[in-house]
Amino acid sequence: MPVPSIIFASRRFRKTPGTVLLAVMLLFVTSDGLAKGPDPAARIPLAPFGFQVPLSQFLLSGSSMLTVDFVDPTHLLVTYSTKRLLKRLAECPPADQDRVVDVVLLELPSGRMLAKNSWRTHDHGQYLWNLGRGRFMLRIRDTLTTFAPMVNLPRGNAFLQRPFIKSDRRIGGVLLSPDADLMILETVEPRHQDDILGDQPKEQEMPVQINFFRLISLNGDEIEVRATGALRSRVPGRIPADSAGYIAILDEGRQHWSFDFKSYGGKTKELAGFDSTCRPSPMLVSRSEFIAFGCHLSHTPQVIGAFNMRGEEMWEQNMTESYVAPTFAYAPGSGRFAFSRVLTRSSLVDSESFSPELFEGQMVTVYQTDSGRQLLRVDAAPIARAGQNFALAPDGMSLAVVRGDTVEVYNLPPLTSDERKAVQMANASAPQIDGDPSMLLSSGGNASAGPPAASSASGASAAPPPQPVSPAESSSTANTAPEPAQAPAADSPAAARPSSVPPAAESQPGGAREKTNTSSNESAEPEQRRPPTLYGPGESHGSDPAHRDDPR
Repeated sequence: MPVPSIIFASRRFRKTPGTVLLAVMLLFVTSDGLAKGPDPAARIPLAPFGFQVPLSQFLLSGSSMLTVDFVDPTHLLVTYSTKRLLKRLAECPPADQDRVVDVVLLELPSGRMLAKNSWRTHDHGQYLWNLGRGRFMLRIRDTLTTFAPMVNLPRGNAFLQRPFIKSDRRIGGVLLSPDADLMILETVEPRHQDDILGDQPKEQEMPVQINFFRLISLNGDEIEVRATGALRSRVPGRIPADSAGYIAILDEGRQHWSFDFKSYGGKTKELAGFDSTCRPSPMLVSRSEFIAFGCHLSHTPQVIGAFNMRGEEMWEQNMTESYVAPTFAYAPGSGRFAFSRVLTRSSLVDSESFSPELFEGQMVTVYQTDSGRQLLRVDAAPIARAGQNFALAPDGMSLAVVRGDTVEVYNLPPLTSDERKAVQMANASAPQIDGDPSMLLSSGGNASAGPPAASSASGASAAPPPQPVSPAESSSTANTAPEPAQAPAADSPAAARPSSVPPAAESQPGGAREKTNTSSNESAEPEQRRPPTLYGPGESHGSDPAHRDDPR
């Protein structure tokens, strides 16, 4: 469905006094309406809770300085960095960037504070993830804990933490499926000076370890975490996967690409194709729908297409503005997702740029997935390159956005009868879970098995890696997360990557390279469909335009 746009009237009209007056009135009404945008259903001032707008230098560089999340449709969780004197800790390395983060639980629509707490973090990376069903995951260095505010609020400790995962390695990235039932954890060895000055040891040729975990919400505030496989890679990546399988990209030549859904049990479902002058970047937005970013006539990803598991491309839209840092929020049950992007004044702005004059604003748009209908379009302020300054309610009926020192909550229209039918049809077409990632990873490189098939091209290996990343052994509660001695570097990938970002076009560091036909070789024969890979080829975050969302 085409994106709704403003249609300007012709300037040719008879200059009668009545028409001139009408034109002037319309001009003022239209300009005021465009400037104000939709009116929020609720405004919640944050200043009474100690909130201060973070410095733009941190927000534009990708630091995680504030978050807003729905606990449920009537409660918000807001966190933010605060300026406070900190006691020096002997165990903290000099490279630490210690700060205090305040967390408040708010009631909607009144904005009444129900609980408040503080955490001490040691870097500017992402520290909070929404696991759905009122559960959250907190990172302190390389230790992950969980908490459920509404479950423990009646007990007087809304932010009571449970041990979850502890890593002896440095956490570099956390990826969650749209319904948060699969977590992909990327870790790297701590960087030592000897590794930089001397020769890299052989085991460091595959420095990134990727672990797959199934997350199962239990009664109360407990979450069962089950390890389901691991692999090694030379570079970090973004995997369009959920608990049932993953999206594979196949180059068919002549700037045409196709998608497959590969289940962990080995089944393949061929999906719709996509025309793009650059390698498309798919991302699941529900169990049965995904979007893909592509390019037309350039290598800038300004085309977005939506696809379902029935093999259909549902819609395609062009984004005319230059942008970086796309981030997302999901409401799969209502067939909706929210998409944020930071608008830039030039298409030449890269992932390392964070001068305020280069940016125009941050736009948040809510889409109905099956039709592409825009339900709401609003600006967030100040610009937060890491995202997390907006949230979509789990039922898809409201959007919360940080604007200045206020959280604004907007009501969204209810589902139409056609949209309810589309959601039911999407749910019915969702692939069934027929295995775990370990079923494919255990093949050790069998080309017919799936993920390990292109280890030479992707830099991924299914050889059994060491397993320093594991679920916590104890389920006992804790008020504060235990903190291991190792601290992530200031430029840790976790410092820049939101939990849900769109997969980006990949450049391969070595080995075979998939051929991409361009306009200069239109006469070339299309390539045969190749075995897909689970882990994408290596990513050149600094130079590839499709990687401008990564502020590292």
